[in-house]
Amino acid sequence: MTTLFRLEGFLPYRFDRLAKHISVSLAGVYRRRFAVSVPQWRILALLHETPYLSAKAISRQGNLDKVAVSRAVADLEKRGLLERYLSTGDGRVIELCLTTAGSELFESIAPLALHWETDFLSVLSETERRNLREILQKLEDHAMTEDPAMPVTGGAIK
Repeated sequence: MTTLFRLEGFLPYRFDRLAKHISVSLAGVYRRRFAVSVPQWRILALLHETPYLSAKAISRQGNLDKVAVSRAVADLEKRGLLERYLSTGDGRVIELCLTTAGSELFESIAPLALHWETDFLSVLSETERRNLREILQKLEDHAMTEDPAMPVTGGAIK
């Protein structure tokens, strides 16, 4: 029996391919002009939304591995864009916060990122954009409740 499988039609592959294209394209916007990497941009955005996050929280919320966070934080700190503070809740935890320069950099990049997003989504109608956001949220919610250790069942798709 031959399994009917084509990588080009496999949604996880297509999502991954699209996400990489989006990331590379958008990164060009802030890398060239502001010398900011993808992990650095995510950290700036997360700390703008929620000041005083730990590196662990940034890793989790920003979908970044710990090494990428560590390197990006070190560079942002060296550039004077963020500072480290002892947590008021737990003195063993270091929390990160944007400096004034970090906030100003975020405020310079954010409008460009939003413009890029608007341009990228311009091929969709308003209804399609709304539906896309709803579908993505539904899939994200479902993915977060799935047990990664659960075996795949059901056999081949025909």
